[in-house]
Amino acid sequence: MGKLNRLFFTAIITLVLIFSFTANPVSAARPEGHFKGTMHWGVSANWMDPSITDLRAPGYFNLYMLHDALFKPMPEGMYTPSLAESWTNSPDFKVYEFKLRKGVKFHNGDEMTADDVVFTFKRYKGGNVKLFQSKIDKLEAVDPYLFRITFKEPFLDFIDYLLPGFSTIAWIVPKKHIEKVGDAEYKKNPVGCGPFKFVEYKPGVKVVADRFDQFWRKKPGVKRMEWVIIKEKATRYAMVKNGEVDLATLLSDVFYQKIKETPGLRVINPASSSTWTVINTAQWNPKSPWADVRVRKAASLALDRKSLADIHWPGGDSMGTIGLTGGKDVVPRDPDPYDPAQAKKLLAEAGYPNGLDGGIFHPYPGGYEPMGEQVANYWKAVGINVKFVILDKNLLLGKWKAGELKDRVFIDSNSFPTIAARLNFQLDNVRYGAYPEIEAVWKQYNKSNDAKKRVEIITQVQKMLYDKYQFIPIGQATSPAGIGPRVKGDPYGIKKPFPLWFVSPLEDLQLK
Repeated sequence: MGKLNRLFFTAIITLVLIFSFTANPVSAARPEGHFKGTMHWGVSANWMDPSITDLRAPGYFNLYMLHDALFKPMPEGMYTPSLAESWTNSPDFKVYEFKLRKGVKFHNGDEMTADDVVFTFKRYKGGNVKLFQSKIDKLEAVDPYLFRITFKEPFLDFIDYLLPGFSTIAWIVPKKHIEKVGDAEYKKNPVGCGPFKFVEYKPGVKVVADRFDQFWRKKPGVKRMEWVIIKEKATRYAMVKNGEVDLATLLSDVFYQKIKETPGLRVINPASSSTWTVINTAQWNPKSPWADVRVRKAASLALDRKSLADIHWPGGDSMGTIGLTGGKDVVPRDPDPYDPAQAKKLLAEAGYPNGLDGGIFHPYPGGYEPMGEQVANYWKAVGINVKFVILDKNLLLGKWKAGELKDRVFIDSNSFPTIAARLNFQLDNVRYGAYPEIEAVWKQYNKSNDAKKRVEIITQVQKMLYDKYQFIPIGQATSPAGIGPRVKGDPYGIKKPFPLWFVSPLEDLQLK
């Protein structure tokens, strides 16, 4: 019996046991206004502090709960004004000014002012920090409610770089409080100006926050928000079925159907900004079979993307690009067809008629390992044999950023807001190699200040990447959630153009 079949069989047995001991949903007693949900991803202590939060979507969760930004993706759009009511730029794109919202309070009672914004920008140590440091000339608090930033040269993409995914530099923190308690203490007990106040964080266990009644946008709909970290799908399903939690994330494969069939529960398929992509660092090793573009193309043709989507991200799309469907400057491209025969033919042409050793393959962790195993099985069917190795999510991402995944193949969750952000991360931030012809064109994009020319260049870059099969796009993810009877409506409010697969905005969540 294959590994995938064994996983399926284990899931069925687990369901039988669940139904044997839990015949009817029982609402667990909780105080009024206390929401409790499961989350399938781990939470890092670094994510409590916007200055060092992970650029990936899992890290945004704490930002939306505890903090707030100058602007951010919301139901109204990608660039929804938040702590900044409006902003302007000079004709030469060197000077940007932000008119700040008056009366915004941090959780400790301090008012947010331009001094806090200047402090936040200076304190930032996260993604793309070197780029900001190289470009910023001056940061000014013109008055308490006007923040000005001046660059050494035109910076046309600056507003995009304030979106989560490019950076978290625009998520504002309290200057006086951090200067008083220090960075280490602040990370343990974060103070923001978001809809919920920090209460408790237990690594690998839970995150708890209480409503902040003075949140500027609206009074949050629940008094206490508790998220427990549960990595097993069967356990998440049992908890929402029994009323132990109000919402359980990522209930795919057999659990997706069971949620739909369970009385009193409903399922919601929130779209995700994450697009599953095969990353291949072994292609830079001339001795590796992956160095041949025909092998990489064969690996793409070997994938039945529709089957993968139906099982692991119901309602999601198969994709031929690494950008969001319909996103700005994204080059449309149909996904490769499922064609094992053509894949085998390409491998034979590349000199591997009897198959090849594809080295170590890491699935994306955090509940998505079965998807990776199915990918590995598709490859095995055409002759690409890989060693399946599961790593913890933080370990996998940490090793990738540290350059320790040389000669590896793995699945990545690319969740950045724009195609430029995605290319920036893949081509600039994490580097294991480069194709000189693509590198040269990408440098032109980053140096150009001509908006029309930049569109032409980024289009060219995408086409070159796909011709080289530098990445293998798989699909746009969903994260099916089981919703209990206490939750009102659809708690996943941010759907387009940058959909978030976790409950958001969190202040909009309401209980019956």
